[in-house]
Amino acid sequence: MVPDDSVSMTKEKILAEIDVAMGGHVAEKLIIGDSKITSGCGSDLQGATSMACRAVRYFGMFGESAGYVSSDPDQTSEKYNAMVDKEVKSILDVSLNYYKPYRNHLIE
Repeated sequence: MVPDDSVSMTKEKILAEIDVAMGGHVAEKLIIGDSKITSGCGSDLQGATSMACRAVRYFGMFGESAGYVSSDPDQTSEKYNAMVDKEVKSILDVSLNYYKPYRNHLIE
């Protein structure tokens, strides 16, 4: 079966959406500084985390490192769930590092 483009998202598109969501967090750091981060970007971080988790846990987009399993956390071992969490964190870290060049231009 060929996926319908109007419903399916590519790995590239999901990673781009995660980058956009992480941008809200980075924008706060740039504008108001690390020590004054607010809860305002919480929904962006939740969305980015959710997308990364679904890509790893359900869509097999990171199967080379996380395995090609599509299952809820209550159906997999603690070890597998920890590995999924580690992969999700890695995806979010890569996305956050995408913005590193901009952090050199912090507004004082």
